[in-house]
Amino acid sequence: MDLASDITPEDIEVFLQEAEEQLQLMDEEIVQLEREEDPSSLLQNIFRAAHTLKGSSAMLGYDAMTHLGHAMENLLDHLRDGSVEVSTGVIDALLGSLDVLKVMKEDLANGSDSNIDTIAVVAALERAAGDATSHAQGHTAPKAEVNFSLDDEQSSRMEAALNGGQHAQEVKIVISRDSSWASVRCFQVLHELSLMGEVICSVPSQEEVESGQVGYEMRVLVTSEQSEGALKQALQELSDLTEIEIGPYSAEDQGSVPAKAAPSGADPVREKSQQSYTVRVDVERLDALMNNIGELSIDRNRILQIGRQLVARYKDDELVRSLGETSAHVVKVVDDLQQGIMEVRMLPIGTVFNGFPRMVRDLAQKFNKNIDFVMDGQETEIDRTVIERIRDPLVHLLRNAVDHGIESQEVRKSAGKPADGTIRLSAFQEQGNIVVTVEDDGGGIDPNRMRKMALEKGILSAEAIARLTDAEAVDLVFLPGASTAKETTEVSGRGVGMDVVKANIEAINGIVTAETKLGKGTKFTLKLPLTLATLNTLLVSLDNTVYAVPMIYVLEALKLEEDDIVTLEGVEVTRLRGNVVPLIRGGTVCRKGGVGAITGTYAYAVVVKIGDWMAGLVVDSLIELQEIMVKSMAKSMGEIKGIAGVSVLGDGQVVLILDVPTLIQYSLKAVDEQRNRLAAEGARDNEKVLVEAT
Repeated sequence: MDLASDITPEDIEVFLQEAEEQLQLMDEEIVQLEREEDPSSLLQNIFRAAHTLKGSSAMLGYDAMTHLGHAMENLLDHLRDGSVEVSTGVIDALLGSLDVLKVMKEDLANGSDSNIDTIAVVAALERAAGDATSHAQGHTAPKAEVNFSLDDEQSSRMEAALNGGQHAQEVKIVISRDSSWASVRCFQVLHELSLMGEVICSVPSQEEVESGQVGYEMRVLVTSEQSEGALKQALQELSDLTEIEIGPYSAEDQGSVPAKAAPSGADPVREKSQQSYTVRVDVERLDALMNNIGELSIDRNRILQIGRQLVARYKDDELVRSLGETSAHVVKVVDDLQQGIMEVRMLPIGTVFNGFPRMVRDLAQKFNKNIDFVMDGQETEIDRTVIERIRDPLVHLLRNAVDHGIESQEVRKSAGKPADGTIRLSAFQEQGNIVVTVEDDGGGIDPNRMRKMALEKGILSAEAIARLTDAEAVDLVFLPGASTAKETTEVSGRGVGMDVVKANIEAINGIVTAETKLGKGTKFTLKLPLTLATLNTLLVSLDNTVYAVPMIYVLEALKLEEDDIVTLEGVEVTRLRGNVVPLIRGGTVCRKGGVGAITGTYAYAVVVKIGDWMAGLVVDSLIELQEIMVKSMAKSMGEIKGIAGVSVLGDGQVVLILDVPTLIQYSLKAVDEQRNRLAAEGARDNEKVLVEAT
């Protein structure tokens, strides 16, 4: 790949970071153009991104990307001035060129030669511009006139200059559309004019010029003692200027369009000082810092515990009191530091959401469906590690919604529904968790079809299927191979996917549930932790061992007496407001063995719930609610069924974090096996009686 000779690896890294931002912006906003009645703001943002990418690639010497960016910029400029209308063909051409730009960026990142032929892509852009322009048939959109409207500070400077014998001149310039340096030329114009006088204001403003928010035209209001000819001669020395017009400024000729001005009474210096700045930090450094904070938090808890013990033993000692005050301050600082690091790791969930409109649009076109895709709550913040883990599950849920959820237009019309389907992706915060929903107004999931599928594929026995409620039958969609699609496609419907979605969500201590109404639609709800670094838990004791139960699964805690435990079909259960809750004894957690008879008196059952499935974890005592730092056991001990991780309490005690979904799954499987065993034994007993009678 040929680049400029003086380009360093650091230059390439900076370019790749900037290119990723510009490409992401264009990907998000090009799709929105089709839905906006007034796309002028979007067009300006997209044009600015394409222009920036073109200029940056030109400085890098990446000629192929520069050429393609220039072609995109030309089409976008026609869209901005109204000579080209937004159409499906135009959007397809822009998205196609965007895909090529992404591949070129990846080739640059990998250091490989790009073999993409941009000629065909550029031709598609030019053809889209030509086709769209042909609709106008000679109509030329009038150029929008930009007018000056001076604020108090600018008016004062103008008046002072005029009183000092200077002249007010209005300068108009046009930059060649072949130029890759429009923002540079605008900056040079401002610089030259400031040397010969005082620039009162400009459109675009200096701030917009410095940030690359420019087009190919510029107007400047300048006061100077120099003549019009002298000003023009100075500007003619600059490259890429195709037109230069200079004339006297008349305030009476100006319209009512205001220039950008600071609010009345604003202090420009203070305004500038309040600007926000960002720095890029490698995520591995954040992870390492979070691990150190975790260790510090454990020591914080230990200091607190030791302080309480010393106060209890030497409550009148002055040094102990001083130590207590110091430790209290250390605890506060560590708490603030932990909270600060957590906030740094948080990202808007929109970083995931914003890539989906393009995907849904492409799939809808593929299946000849019209879909209104709505997103809510993109500003909801969540830990970056959680964001990385939910992208694939959301992709699968949205693909299923488009492919199998939303019916064809003919089916929808015959059912009295609008021809256009709706898919809504939402996120919001609820009780310390993030809730993400994927909802469609399609045909819904038929519980009877799910029962039939489970029987045909041997997923459940006929007896187990007969006991399922409609909600439980719908939940079968999360089992491996549980697809009811009439035909498979390259998008979905091969009997895999929903079980992976469930496994991925539960792996981060989340929950996924499904609600459906036949003929009305389906709603999948993902309940996720804010972060994977810490976890809100209920600490419990069993056989002198402390366990942590993630609060996201806890429904309530019950005090158990022996009379509360009954045997139903060979399985120990208890009742909770009309619901039968199977009990999980300690043997299923810390040693081998199935669900057998519960012996002795247990103090409590922690009722946990996932969807419509419930179970009671039988424990000796409840200790307290506590937020703990999560540590993985995979490196040291490998994966242990039923255990999701470990933590360390302030006294140094190791706590095992229970994998509640696995325990519930085990419980349900054990219950079903027990029922089948009893049924088989009953059948053998009946057969024995029949033989003896014969």
